Amino acid sequence: MGTNNPGLVSSMGSGGKPGASLRVWRDYFPNAQIVGVDIDGDIIFQDERIRTFQCDQTDPAAIKAVMDQVGDIEFDLMIDDGLHTFAGGVSLLENAIHKLKPEGVYIIEDVNIADLFNFMIYFKDKPWDVEFVNLYRKNIPLADNSLIVIRKG
Repeated sequence: MGTNNPGLVSSMGSGGKPGASLRVWRDYFPNAQIVGVDIDGDIIFQDERIRTFQCDQTDPAAIKAVMDQVGDIEFDLMIDDGLHTFAGGVSLLENAIHKLKPEGVYIIEDVNIADLFNFMIYFKDKPWDVEFVNLYRKNIPLADNSLIVIRKG
């Protein structure tokens, strides 16, 4: 969701607008119900077709608690734009992918190069269709410009 709390690792900084990306998704998909999570409990909100929850993506019990609160919903699209670490990405994926529809898409974004290689090893013997996408831009280091697209297969 994007905390602007500078004391948290994943902060966007004081100029960030928590929840802005959720509102963009809501506006882009006019029939969607949007669910967002963030570790920062101070930015949790409810809005038209948006529900948000506090969750530490490295804590399987916290993820399960949020998934229980969400209820019987299955998602068409799930995007991990959270902690941006290998451990955080694996934790959220393993504890949330059961909520993805069979034809749904799960995306891990902002993956750095070192973690990209770790994910390649991790997904090697998983039962999903996985695509690694490098968002190359000329004369700009790759840094964390990679995505992982996962489909149940």
